[in-house]
Amino acid sequence: MRDKVHRWRGRLLMAVGAAVLAGVPSLAQAPGEPSAVNIPTCDRDCLIAITRGYMSALAAKNPAALKLAKDVQFTENNVVIPVGKGLWNSISKVAPTGMEAADPLTGQAALFGVVWEHGVAAIYAMRLHVQNGLIDEIETVVHRKTGLPAPFGDPDKVTHDPEFNDVLPPEQRRSRARLIAVAQSYFNTVERNDGMVFAPFSEDCSRLENGISTTAAPPPGAGGNASTIATGCLNQFKLGIYRINKRIRERRFPLVDEERGVVVSSGFFDHDNEVDIYKLTNGRDMKTALKWPNSISLLEAFRVKNGEIQKIEAVFTYVPYFMHNPWATGREHGEEGQ
Repeated sequence: MRDKVHRWRGRLLMAVGAAVLAGVPSLAQAPGEPSAVNIPTCDRDCLIAITRGYMSALAAKNPAALKLAKDVQFTENNVVIPVGKGLWNSISKVAPTGMEAADPLTGQAALFGVVWEHGVAAIYAMRLHVQNGLIDEIETVVHRKTGLPAPFGDPDKVTHDPEFNDVLPPEQRRSRARLIAVAQSYFNTVERNDGMVFAPFSEDCSRLENGISTTAAPPPGAGGNASTIATGCLNQFKLGIYRINKRIRERRFPLVDEERGVVVSSGFFDHDNEVDIYKLTNGRDMKTALKWPNSISLLEAFRVKNGEIQKIEAVFTYVPYFMHNPWATGREHGEEGQ
């Protein structure tokens, strides 16, 4: 009888052990993912090649040249449209170079550059997602030159800072979570900018917006941007130049490159224009450029070195006030209680 009990206990322990082992994979799984272990199948060179292939297909107006997922989603300035519509129909040329970034861990890539529509230049940024060799997400921001006040660089002289491509030595890198936190601190500084600075900036921090520097001293006779009042990232924020930004909404950080210290983000800057005139921290009056509520939609890249924001490149355009981004889910930071 005692032997039977021992045999029964042994079988029970084996069964329990098998059940536990059988449950291990499910415990290791992340919600919505086949496994918690993410092994990239498309490295940086692969993602950059797909990005360049996308731009070549765009220039040729040939979406059939792309390897697209059946459920691919494409947006232009936050509106979902079929691949092959919008800019695909009006494109006439693509700049030969652009600022490129890639994140093999999430299968994301981005490009900031210039395109032409029937010979007229537009500033352009694009993010795509690749899964199993197929493009299943394409997010684009296209800024056309209109009568609305916004930076717009000379399309033939747009220069993308090469440091976005430089691999940082290990001691100058930061973790993925820290890089996102630094980018968040930038948006926290821009939101309701009143002179308080939450972000770490390097002394040589510079910003390129829509193809033109908005932190460097402007050439003689130039006007219409923040650099006519103050130069440098830190000095502008200490003055509170961007107080009109009531909220930075639907912030997303889909692409991070730890080796190069690059974060690519998207979001909206909301301007409710409750006031027409506001004061800088030095007592000077500033007038709003537009007199009605509006938002700007953007893709923005940060280069973080030694934990400090060193380079910024952004492409943004005006959209209807409080517009929603189809890629954002839930209530993104900056929206609650506003």
